[in-house]
Amino acid sequence: MPVSGAPDPDPRSAGLPPMRDDGLPTLPTGEPVLARWFVLTMLALVPIALGATLWALSFAGREVVPAAERRAAGGPEVTVARGIAELGTDGTTEPGPGCAEGLTMVGDEGARAALRRALGATCQLLGRGDLGAASRGLDASNAGDARVRFATFELAGVESSARLEDGVVVLELNARFAFEDATRAAPELIHQLALVSQPDWPGATITAERALAAAREQATACERLS
Repeated sequence: MPVSGAPDPDPRSAGLPPMRDDGLPTLPTGEPVLARWFVLTMLALVPIALGATLWALSFAGREVVPAAERRAAGGPEVTVARGIAELGTDGTTEPGPGCAEGLTMVGDEGARAALRRALGATCQLLGRGDLGAASRGLDASNAGDARVRFATFELAGVESSARLEDGVVVLELNARFAFEDATRAAPELIHQLALVSQPDWPGATITAERALAAAREQATACERLS
């Protein structure tokens, strides 16, 4: 018979071999209890784990693209190499707005609306009169009936490019600008217009000095846009 004052045996343990004493704290029923140090350690780790998770989430979706992939070296007929490009099937054209009326926008209705907005912002940026290279590039592009379009680039990090196609300069913007506020593409257009501003292009590969000057005008445009 059970000893007076001892806990009644758990009927669920009937027929089971007796539990061995492993030295860990237990309840009166013999069930194990978490050690105090273990509980305190886990409680201390909770805020650390939450902080690490929030820090990781803050970088989610951010992809750092090296400069060499954003500005791949071009050639005598290409300002920035972008690999193979996938173009829209709609070849509808429309004159550009405002100061870019000599340019021809190419694409479907949505693409042309985005290009119109990007070119409009570009005209506003050029209106200050101190982006000299880009202004000269726009004049040359207007006179040469240049085209502007969106494209999905093989080198996805490239944001803009310009090339000579059938004797006509084509300014290309990464298609991602068609799915966000298209005014963000204006500094990219400033950059390309500055690159094509020199009379020896197409024909001569753009030098590092000219690329730097174009990047500076783009940076100025970015500061004003923001």
